[in-house]
This record gives sequence, structure tokens and C-alpha cells, in this order.
Amino acid sequence: MNLALHEADIFAAAVLKQVKEQDTCLLEAYSATCMKHVWNYQAFAAWFTDLMHDAGDVSYHGEFRRRLARAEFERLYDSEAANRLFGEFLTGLN
Repeated sequence: MNLALHEADIFAAAVLKQVKEQDTCLLEAYSATCMKHVWNYQAFAAWFTDLMHDAGDVSYHGEFRRRLARAEFERLYDSEAANRLFGEFLTGLN
């Protein structure tokens, strides 16, 4: 949903610029602008999915990866910077 809302916002701004100023630069950059956000969010989703599986299920990647995942979760709670970035990704603000 965050990706769809982000793309709708980018598209609306591009259409308004074209209609008000006859400037198509934002429309021409639409795909590149959106794809950068999409791949960034996909990277986050893949990281978080692996983290969730590794943190709870030893059979997923073994005990070493489970302990690494647990350490990463602790960092999300202990580090203000890590927590802020995590929040930005969850809400689509990154």
C-alpha cells in the first residue's frame, strides 16, 4: 500500500506540473523515480523477511544466523538511529 500511495503522489505532482507549467520533466522521470523507491523497499522487505525467519527458526539458516538476527532485533530497539530508519521503512517514508 505504501508503494502505491507513493507512486500516486509522484504521478499527481508530475501531472500537475505538466498541466500548470507545460513541463513534462516529472512525467518523463516518473518510472525512474518510482523504481528507485520500489527497489529500495524490496531490499528492505527481503532483509526483514529473512530477519524474521532467522530470528525464530533455527532450521531456516542455523543457530549462527538466528543469533545474528536476534542481535539485529536488539539493535532496532537499542539504537535510536536504527529504530528511526526501521520506522521510515515500515511507513514508506524512506
